[in-house]
Amino acid sequence: MRPLSATECISPAIARTKLVLFTPFRKGRAWKLCATAYLALCGQMFYPVPLFYLIYLPMVKHLGAWAVYALAATVLLLTALYVWIFYLCSRIKFAYFDMVVNRGAFVAPAWRRYGPQALPWTGFKIVLGSLVTMALSVPAIAYLRRVMPMLPIKPGQMPPPHYFSTLFAGYGLMMLILGFWALVSGLLGDFIVPSLALEDTGLKEGFRRMGALIRGEPGEFFLYVLLKTVLGGALYLGATIAAEMAIFLLLCIVFIVLGILGLLLHLAGVPTPALLIVGLTIGFAFEMFLLVYGVLLVLGPVLTFLDGYALYFLGGRYPMLGDLLDRSTPPPSYAAAYPSYAPPYDPPQPGPPPREPGIGNL
Repeated sequence: MRPLSATECISPAIARTKLVLFTPFRKGRAWKLCATAYLALCGQMFYPVPLFYLIYLPMVKHLGAWAVYALAATVLLLTALYVWIFYLCSRIKFAYFDMVVNRGAFVAPAWRRYGPQALPWTGFKIVLGSLVTMALSVPAIAYLRRVMPMLPIKPGQMPPPHYFSTLFAGYGLMMLILGFWALVSGLLGDFIVPSLALEDTGLKEGFRRMGALIRGEPGEFFLYVLLKTVLGGALYLGATIAAEMAIFLLLCIVFIVLGILGLLLHLAGVPTPALLIVGLTIGFAFEMFLLVYGVLLVLGPVLTFLDGYALYFLGGRYPMLGDLLDRSTPPPSYAAAYPSYAPPYDPPQPGPPPREPGIGNL
């Protein structure tokens, strides 16, 4: 595969998304892959969220030492559970990388293949995420100390005029910082995970290769970052709006149907409280189904496209990855003759693959 520019990667990334998710299209398989892509996204950044509840320690001191110990033990238990879940999602990132590259249909084989590679990568992200959280906690605490005294003390008392401007300015700055950190985390995954997955190079070599690519093509790299940010934001916004509109329309239809059935049953003598309970239960269950199934089915193609965009940008600069993408892509004549069918997936053999020259030689 020849090196592609940041703009040339868009079309093959769209084609890869169609090939992975919808060729052939089966709604259960497509949803499973979309859910896997979402879980892989959850393993992108680490925030020790449960530790934030330690701020309540001063508030429970008056209850006694048992309350302090109970809160600390609960926070530590939740943190351990959160770290375990984060490791699972981080490992799924490797599995979904394999599925997008090789067009795999099953998660379990790819999951078993990347256990050794996922562990150091997850540990690195946990350490890095903890350090970033600690660094951000200092300005966050200072900001809260400035905002909290502005809150009204008495019921009905209005906060000072500059309260809302300070509140929104701090919130906007925090969202900007978190967005930048999300972008950096995504770039690390784009350019380091392939080396870890395909060659088990280790973190040091992965960072060296990423640095070599940036130094060799700084213009293309920053154009890639810009386009990925713009495309990701636009696609995510469009997918979210489309999902909300579809959910709203479907809920309106369901509630109209339930209302008509409820009216008929009410005229037939069924008690109104029973109808309300049944109707609300069915409506809530249907809404949860739409959120779990529909939203993931909408966001999955966006996440898969962004993964494919990164793979094609790196593929021409990493021969091993480029060869895998070429081998798993049907020729144009075959795809034109059989648009609803793709050749079967041929999984790689177990064991570490042989090393090939890559971007590390730049």
